[in-house]
Amino acid sequence: MKLTDFITISDVENHILGKSMEGRIFPARDDREAWASVPEVLQQAWVTQAESYLNYEWPVLRATAFMAYFEEGSRKPYDSVETERRNALCTLLIAECIEAKGRFLREILNVVWLFCEQTTWCAPAHHYLSLRPEDVLSDLEEHLFDLSAGETAALLSWTSHLLKSPLDETSPLIRARIQVELERRIIAPYMKRNDFWWMGFGEREVNNWNPWCNANMLTVLMLQELEPERKAMIFDKVLRSLDRYLEVQFEDGGCDEGSSYWARAAGMLLVNLELLYRASDGVLQVYDQPLIKKLGQFVYNMNIDGSYYVNFADGSAIASQDYSMIHLYGSRIQDDQLRALGQIGFRTYQVSVRSGKGISFFQEMISLHSFASIHAEAALAPPLVQDMWLPNLQVMAARESEGSSHGLFVAIKGGHNDESHNHNDIGHFVVYVHGKPFLIDIGVETYTQKTFSPQRYEIWTMQSSYHSVPVINGFEQKEGRSFHAEDVTYVHSEDAVRFGIELARAYPAEAGVLSWHRSLTLHRGLNPAIELRESCLLTESTDQVLLHMMSSQLPQHQEQGQIRLQDHANNQLVLFYEHEQWEAEFEHITITDESLTRVWGDSLYRIQFKLRHAVQQGNWVFRMAEQ
Repeated sequence: MKLTDFITISDVENHILGKSMEGRIFPARDDREAWASVPEVLQQAWVTQAESYLNYEWPVLRATAFMAYFEEGSRKPYDSVETERRNALCTLLIAECIEAKGRFLREILNVVWLFCEQTTWCAPAHHYLSLRPEDVLSDLEEHLFDLSAGETAALLSWTSHLLKSPLDETSPLIRARIQVELERRIIAPYMKRNDFWWMGFGEREVNNWNPWCNANMLTVLMLQELEPERKAMIFDKVLRSLDRYLEVQFEDGGCDEGSSYWARAAGMLLVNLELLYRASDGVLQVYDQPLIKKLGQFVYNMNIDGSYYVNFADGSAIASQDYSMIHLYGSRIQDDQLRALGQIGFRTYQVSVRSGKGISFFQEMISLHSFASIHAEAALAPPLVQDMWLPNLQVMAARESEGSSHGLFVAIKGGHNDESHNHNDIGHFVVYVHGKPFLIDIGVETYTQKTFSPQRYEIWTMQSSYHSVPVINGFEQKEGRSFHAEDVTYVHSEDAVRFGIELARAYPAEAGVLSWHRSLTLHRGLNPAIELRESCLLTESTDQVLLHMMSSQLPQHQEQGQIRLQDHANNQLVLFYEHEQWEAEFEHITITDESLTRVWGDSLYRIQFKLRHAVQQGNWVFRMAEQ
């Protein structure tokens, strides 16, 4: 699909260019009726948060904080300060629009000036975009357009747009300065450079950066005053860049970055589409296109129960979603299941516990102005899909019953080991009981310099030995597109669903694997169970075969050939294995990383099955069931 097949630059010129954006995308500050309609509880919450920034001691961005990423590998010293500045401006801007009393203007001016005085808006971790990436500081003359720069630009654009009158009354130089900085840091680089990989005009395949950066460029473009011809040229480039993103999306709507990235992938595509839709009064839209629908539906297809999601790749098992955006997406594509996920998730929305308010002002405004209408809707049933199969992404998920988290849930993946935010995990699976995790995908630790470096696979969470796949003759799976699944099959019926996969090509030749076929079946009915079948043919006989399964629950030997897992709610999963063939051992892993402890606490467990006898050809069965 190409966006430009449906929305042309002529359409943009006819329906957007030359029109005022005042109140078109979001209510203007002076539209007091619209702001008064925001529920009182939200008004008070935002104002209270903003009051904490009155007479605020603004944190300093030091050169050594920028350098810390290159010297220590840590993003936190710099990113935490810059993120706090965006959080503060987002909060102050919303509160000022709610009150319209000018009470927050001085602190808004302070943080706007801080942004304008920053040497760069680009995060240190994205400094590789530079033509001189070896430098440990940013070049004042080279402005880099990354995710951070885009979010800062969009937020400043909204500040200038919504507070035009009060800022100009204070000094016309404020908005003029914002315009100067947007021009040299964002607009000019976007037009002059085609080598930012996320634009899609080079060889590297794009990911969520494309719609995310383009959404921020589109925001700046719509809200700032530019010559019509120049504005049309930038619009044209944005549309062509978004084409590059849509061209590499799977027809089944699958996101190989994982469900945690949905908000920054399809969710940011939605921001682009909604900006075009609202700016053109609903004329320019592609919400009826099959791919757009599939991209939205992916997020509920990955939902296990509540905030738990299937989390292959760098995703977290507990995914932070923008549920008002999910609801909006569902409304636009007329999908009640997507609306339901948004509606149910949005029930827990609270301003006081929101983190990262500066990440997307657009999404915060959608939450603010749709709060009342979403809560007034009749309750929809949870969109807990019984059988889900994405043939392009090669991901299957299945549960015992449609619309219920009761019982067993399983998901498994194929694919290749060069996916976006890749882990070496072909054939990896997870198992949940009553919507709670038992056999898991760990996720990823807090990002550091190493995460997206050539040393990525030195990190334990990326390695196949910490996923539920074999280690053969001491060899794990390898990274790269040449290491991939073959002969992936999917068969389902009312009573059972089965996923089959050939794993041999996921391993280097030195592993000596001629064939390793895995099948995973969920049996429904009176005695529900998950059956894992392993069948192998090796180049020579060996007993150096390990099977791993990661668990969030303490494994305990029960009877011979049985391992019991039990959570705090007394939900149980029993693993049955062939004791005469396999020796089972458990490893306790202490977790200290903040991103992982937030999901799993301080302990995880690796179950290791070691082959007792040498084989060249083998067939084994493992079974999992509730106790």
